[in-house]
Order: sequence, then C-alpha cells, then structure tokens
Amino acid sequence: MNVALRLVNKDDLPLIQKYVSSEAVSRMTNVPDPYPPNGAEKWFAIVSEEHKAGKHFPFAIVVDGNFAGSISVRREREGVGAIDYWVAPPFWKRSIGTKAAERAIEFGKKELGFTMFETVCLVENRGSARVLEKVGFQEGKEFQIRIGEKHEGKMARTYDLNSLWSSI
Repeated sequence: MNVALRLVNKDDLPLIQKYVSSEAVSRMTNVPDPYPPNGAEKWFAIVSEEHKAGKHFPFAIVVDGNFAGSISVRREREGVGAIDYWVAPPFWKRSIGTKAAERAIEFGKKELGFTMFETVCLVENRGSARVLEKVGFQEGKEFQIRIGEKHEGKMARTYDLNSLWSSI
C-alpha cells in the first residue's frame, strides 16, 4: 500500500464534500455539522489563500492513487507547526493516518524548519489519539471545550511533538 501526500486541488473537492459531510467524519472533527452544500469549495478558497501566504499546506492523502482524506500542516508561530487530519471511512484501520502524519511531519521539518508540532483531539477520539502517539506526540493538557464551539462541553487533549527528538 502506497500512501502519499500532494497538495489538495479542485478535483478533490467532490470527495472532500462527500466524506466530510458524513457523520462518521464530522463527529470527530471541527468541520461544521451539517456540512454546507458548498463547504468544500469555501474551505478550499480559504486554505488556498493561506497557502499562498505560506501559512497552511493542505494535503490530500492518496492511497494507491485514490483520494483517502486530508492532512494539513499549518504554521503556528516561529518553528512551530500544527497538523490536522481526517481519513475517509473506507480507509480506516489500515494505518493510513499514521503514514500520512509521518509524511506531514517530515514535510514540516524538512521544508518549513519546524522543530515542534502541536495539535488537539477529542478525548473520545481514540483512533486519532493512537495515530498521534504512534508518530511520537506526547499527551498534554486535558480541557473542556468552550460553550459556543462545535463540541462544547466535551473533553479534548493537547498533543505536542518536539521533532528534534522524534525518530521521524
């Protein structure tokens, strides 16, 4: 199985729209629920501008030539990046998220000079937490999501990776 990353393009938008609109993906992510009919197009317009500014690198996860999800590398501050990702349900439980995260971290280190990464995931999202742990992230603080946010009242956890100590 070949897992590769490439920048998201307009041809990916129908599959992004399809997968992110599914309850299986949206319930563990920060995407709006329900996902608006033109949500993928709006997201693409925003991340394209952020990419031009060098702040956001939205990648398609491609498995044996098939679109399987998305992983973004974002510039948070000097030397620090963040990753966010989702994998389409037909590709779950095949270590695709782990391989995509490894490649995204490698990109951030080699191409953007990041020495640290951070992210957040819901405590109940054990699959995503497992991906982060496999690639070397360490658990950070647990906190309750604020009122007015999508997952208000749920518990989330920060994760940090000091890439200087990571084997990736």
